[in-house]
Amino acid sequence: MNTLKNFFDFDISKTYVEPLFPKSGEKIKLTFLSKEDVINVFLNYKVEGNWVRTSLRKLKDIDDNIIKLETNIKLEEDTLIFFTIEMYDTYYYYSKLGLTAALISDIDCFALKVNFEAPSWVSSSTCYQIYPDRFKNSRKDIGVRDNSYVFDGTFTKERSFDQKPLDFENGRCLDFYNGDLKGVEDSLDYLKGLGVNCLYLNPIGVSKTTHRYDCCDFFHVDPNLGGDEDLISLIDTAHKKGIKVLVDISINHTGIEHSWFKKALEDKTSKEASYYYFEDNGDITYWQGVKTLPQLNFNNQELRDLLYREKNSVIKKFLKAPFNQDGWRFDVADELGRKDEDQLNDEIWREVRKSIKEENSSAYILAESWIDSSAHLQGDQWDGVMNYIGCSRPLRRWMGEEDRFTCNDWGHSPRKIREYTPKDLTIALTSQLNSLYPQITQFQMNLIDSHDTPRLHNNSEVFEFNKYSGAIMLMYTLPGMPSVYYGDEIALDGEMGSVEMSRYPMEWNESKWNQDFLNLYKTLGDLREKYSDVFYLGSFKILNIREDLFVLARYNEDKVIFTILNKNENETKIDLNIEYLTLSKCIVSPFATKVEKTIISLNPFENTIVVFNRK
Repeated sequence: MNTLKNFFDFDISKTYVEPLFPKSGEKIKLTFLSKEDVINVFLNYKVEGNWVRTSLRKLKDIDDNIIKLETNIKLEEDTLIFFTIEMYDTYYYYSKLGLTAALISDIDCFALKVNFEAPSWVSSSTCYQIYPDRFKNSRKDIGVRDNSYVFDGTFTKERSFDQKPLDFENGRCLDFYNGDLKGVEDSLDYLKGLGVNCLYLNPIGVSKTTHRYDCCDFFHVDPNLGGDEDLISLIDTAHKKGIKVLVDISINHTGIEHSWFKKALEDKTSKEASYYYFEDNGDITYWQGVKTLPQLNFNNQELRDLLYREKNSVIKKFLKAPFNQDGWRFDVADELGRKDEDQLNDEIWREVRKSIKEENSSAYILAESWIDSSAHLQGDQWDGVMNYIGCSRPLRRWMGEEDRFTCNDWGHSPRKIREYTPKDLTIALTSQLNSLYPQITQFQMNLIDSHDTPRLHNNSEVFEFNKYSGAIMLMYTLPGMPSVYYGDEIALDGEMGSVEMSRYPMEWNESKWNQDFLNLYKTLGDLREKYSDVFYLGSFKILNIREDLFVLARYNEDKVIFTILNKNENETKIDLNIEYLTLSKCIVSPFATKVEKTIISLNPFENTIVVFNRK
């Protein structure tokens, strides 16, 4: 452990960069931890295409070996950073690669962005995703009944909360449980007990299906959920309890019951017809060929005005009073505005960002994306994605579940395959973390399950609680915001094979709750609340301590939180004495791990989190 590289530390986080989100021309303080007996440390940063070098001044001793140095700079533009360390007989360089003798390429430098309008609250929040129809019914006076209407050739069906969902062929997404927004509002204290301070609601606009991605009216909340007034009440109550609210929307398409679509079919010379694409055979283009979801054509400037540019546009309306929504989650975001030669995606998202941030600079812009979306996460489009590629997919592989992109059936029936090793997991996570500006890693939504994928704990082929608990620990402590899919905290029933089976109704009979799950999620929610100062824009590093361990450190100047995933089949001891972290004593081990000074003892395959004070 006592190698030279362990004496140095820096990253783009609140620990070492202040302010972390600078404006052009603002003075920035950079701090660096160094070995005591170096001769000089220099900061190198790019200005107008050229490297500028400035020396750091010694600030104070941390202990007998480590000193803190700092410097101040002003930037007008985004920049790259690395450090030069002068020793008695040579120079070293410090970058994302750590300490090296080799010269640094730009790709390995630390990248710092200026003028980024950050939703800073996201970084220390804990989110809870709710599929409204399946969560809780509090209003018996509203809802969809048996045979209320016919849609997509099928009558609606009313279900009770003790019944399982219908498969698609039998239900056609018209099997309603009639969960409502009042039910969500009535459950806010329950969610606070889980440490939740952000809600993500699947679509709530006027629609015909349970999923409500087939919107018929973007400007109003579905009356079967309680309408506009119940959303206003929910958000107001949530805010009083310190809970932010995000709402899902798809501006990529409408439903076939939307008045725009009906007018387009009736009159192909109408302005509404120009909101859609038409094929050579005269038929309207549908998203992914789904005949209930006609795709919108963003060549039409009036459509852009209606959806997000005008002051009373859909996107702006719900960010303003009386709604005061805290952000949007955008469905199929990387497919928006794409049709043959029309590739408007980047242009549209830059416009959407401008409109949202004009209304509320701290509003969260969250996108659905299953793949690498680093091109959209450069500070001019999205704030974050549902982090399938940087959390869900690698952690499900950690459990030994086949990746959905390599299996048939839309990825809903994965095989059991070789589990990720700690090295595999490190490569997968590091690759994604390094693809983004470090500031922006803090705003990714980390998840295991969602409405679009079967629940991991329902996969009997791979599920083991001990391994699962480690995956959840890491989801909660990775940079970004963890998101719990409703019911995961009680091991809600479900099946593999389709998304319908991931949408079981919430179980409110507490005698049926899995207490091991509930204790796990409550403990982790409490951890994020208690140590929010560490999670709030704090530092992070993946530590290569041993081949059988994955270790993540989250830290600031005062504390270090270690998350340890262990694949050692024997009892083992680990020394966490890493010089630059300057550990003093263990504050807490929430999972009752044995700790003596900086050494922890683990049982076979035991995963844990431990929190230390720093000197």
